[in-house]
Amino acid sequence: MKANEAPETYPIQFRDKIDEYLWKEHHIFGGCCSSIESLKYSVAREVAENFVEKACSWLKSHYRDYMYNPTGERLDAFFGGDMCNDFENYMKGE
Repeated sequence: MKANEAPETYPIQFRDKIDEYLWKEHHIFGGCCSSIESLKYSVAREVAENFVEKACSWLKSHYRDYMYNPTGERLDAFFGGDMCNDFENYMKGE
């Protein structure tokens, strides 16, 4: 590799899965010195966090419309509770 070439893979430590997504899909990286890059990261991070919250909220209120449940048992633990909570914690890196 020449001195002015960037490596193909860069060993980056991500804070959580949202940071990893922003870097891999949109090449937005947190902690940049540039004020423009920092603003892009802040806005993208807030949008991604809001998306996760809204997606879980929608799933919790609409899962009954899409789930086939021949037993008639309640499926609250599936979308209404555990699954969404686990997803939120995974995305936040907890």
